[in-house]
Amino acid sequence: MGWPFVGRDAELTAVRRAVRGAGLIVAGPAGVGKTRLVDEVACDVRLRATAALSAIPLGVMAPFLPSVDPSPLAMLSAARTALAGRVVVVDDVHLLDDASAGLLHLLVAHREAVVVATLRSGERAPDPVVALWKDELLPRIELEPLGRDAVVEVLETVLGGAVDSATAERLWTASAGNMLLLREMHFAAQWVSHGGVWSLDGPLPLSARLVELIEAHLAAVPDDDRRLLELLAFGEPLDLPASEALDGLVVVSEEGLRLAHPLYGEVLRAQCPPLRKRNHQRHLASVLDDPLRVAVLRLDSGTADDPALLLTAARLACATGDVGLAERLARAAWSVGGGVEAGRLFAEVLTFSDRPEEAEEVFAMVATDDDPVEVLAVRAMNLGWGLGRSEEAAALVEMSVVRANLLFDAGRYDEARALLDGTDPAEAALLALIDVVQGRYVGPFPLIAPRPGIPLGTETVRTAEVFVHAVHGDLRTAERLARQALADCAEWHSMRSSWLVSLGSILQALGRLEDARSVLREARPARPFVRLCLLACVEAQLGNDARAVLAEAEELVPQGMMPYRSGLWLARIWAGGASPFDAAADVRARGEHASEAVLLHEAVRLGRAREAAVRLRELAETTTGLLVPLYSRHAEALVRNDSAALAEVAAGFDAAGMVLHAAEAAAASGDRALFGRLVERCQGARTPALAGMAAPGLTRREREVAGLAARGMTNREIAESLVISVRTVDNHLSNAYAKLGIGTRAELAETLGR
Repeated sequence: MGWPFVGRDAELTAVRRAVRGAGLIVAGPAGVGKTRLVDEVACDVRLRATAALSAIPLGVMAPFLPSVDPSPLAMLSAARTALAGRVVVVDDVHLLDDASAGLLHLLVAHREAVVVATLRSGERAPDPVVALWKDELLPRIELEPLGRDAVVEVLETVLGGAVDSATAERLWTASAGNMLLLREMHFAAQWVSHGGVWSLDGPLPLSARLVELIEAHLAAVPDDDRRLLELLAFGEPLDLPASEALDGLVVVSEEGLRLAHPLYGEVLRAQCPPLRKRNHQRHLASVLDDPLRVAVLRLDSGTADDPALLLTAARLACATGDVGLAERLARAAWSVGGGVEAGRLFAEVLTFSDRPEEAEEVFAMVATDDDPVEVLAVRAMNLGWGLGRSEEAAALVEMSVVRANLLFDAGRYDEARALLDGTDPAEAALLALIDVVQGRYVGPFPLIAPRPGIPLGTETVRTAEVFVHAVHGDLRTAERLARQALADCAEWHSMRSSWLVSLGSILQALGRLEDARSVLREARPARPFVRLCLLACVEAQLGNDARAVLAEAEELVPQGMMPYRSGLWLARIWAGGASPFDAAADVRARGEHASEAVLLHEAVRLGRAREAAVRLRELAETTTGLLVPLYSRHAEALVRNDSAALAEVAAGFDAAGMVLHAAEAAAASGDRALFGRLVERCQGARTPALAGMAAPGLTRREREVAGLAARGMTNREIAESLVISVRTVDNHLSNAYAKLGIGTRAELAETLGR
């Protein structure tokens, strides 16, 4: 595929409009896409000025010059005649010789030709060219670098699939929206695809041509200034003076001197000889006072032998959320004699990197009889949550909050509650988790300050807060918090994936299925069980066969994680045809009334409102979930077939941001205008309730059977799912075909919008 042209709609419109007038000057820095823009314009003549031709009078006009009469006047007249009445595109107009520039000015001034020209910003142009916009003969527009969204669109068009947000951020930042740089990095990159989402494999890519382009900017720099650039490449920002020779190559920020473009640093580091690189790193390590930067420089230069420095730096890396760097520093501190303290931090980092086996191995190696409670707490959580060794974990600690956490994970909520009094903020947070699962939460979520003893534990607190808001039904707040947490840990790959899963769960609940699928596909490899359950549910609600994804999730069901098991039931209901009433009974037995309400409402959505209405009314009266009363009203309105009440329910769901639920209620109300406004925002959802608007003549059971058949299930699979006979399935399908005037499953899928 050729390099796409996107993100320039306004500029392209301006150029095309200019062609109907006198023309236009398109200015901008090198590589921003000026030539690519004017290539989209139909023209009669294309001229490319070059530095070599600039020394030859009318050199760029050579194709239009007479071969016999060499007089300047004859050549000028011939070129003027040849270009008159034509649309002329001139690339790099600043490189024109004076005679060609004068001819161009003449053509524009006398309206003899339409001229569209590109100009590199900051370059000196011949006076006749400058006069084109100075004298307002031609308008001039500045072509700015592409924004982040446009860069993502370019990459996804070229790759034919989604690009993960961290990779998009890296390439947008490195290219600064410059299309030439982006193109070169793309072609040099090692791309890998995970679940249809593309990401970079390895460091930022530098093609040979890209290195040449950047080296061309650096070639004229004197040796002393080159050394300064190299120091900046390894240690920016630095409080150093810079000469005028570096104008355009460095910038002054509040922190100090920086390279003007991130790719300058990439090339300078790649081109620096190993010995000089080591000397730069050692020098910087000796003059800087930032322990994190000094430790990294010591590591990179092979001179890291101070365990105290490495341990301090590792803690700073933890605090900034860079787990990869924290692991590297903690491992180094341990290897050079950091002892038990370094080993503990190393094990903690491994725990929060979803590597529970390695973490426990290190914990066991450094365990002592007087391990601090914070260390025991992290080790216990790693044993319980990561390895499923809950009994061993519980025996390890006496802290009530840690033991309660383990009981919470095991679904033993009343036992966990009995250990807590809520006076400590951490206990109050855990009580909030228990309350929200049991439908007793009233808020607010307790404020918990970061704990220096467990620097990575802050993310656990944030996760709990998002979970509480989401389960309670305040999905908008949950989404806002999850997005903020995701933005804060863009380079923290393990927690970034965990936050993507959390965000995907919220988006799925909101009914924004395409958005949910996008973030869930990007998340890897953390929380695979939760992620796969969500993905199976999302795919099924989009009308796709998700049984393979569900089967993969079933193979990964953990021993604990009971509060998340309702997600497995949702996947089973939507992708496997499981009974929502069996699901509701299972979670009710554990006292998970918030999940019970959600699962009973799934029965309502699937056409079984009458069976769910009584229990939902009870839950609406006895639990505190914000959405449970709405679930109950939805069921009762369907039982009464009350169109006005269903429209009110649709408005309630819409106000909560749950657009798919709103559209389903609107479909049942029969209000096609309301339904039409809502379904447009449903991102391709294909659920039985939406199909009700497309096939209003079908009974509830006929629509249920038809929906499963349209999803790809065989008659026997449908019979097993609904606990009816195959003959009954045959009869319902035959009735559905007759009412809809169709005869095949393909037509059925098309009719039901699948």
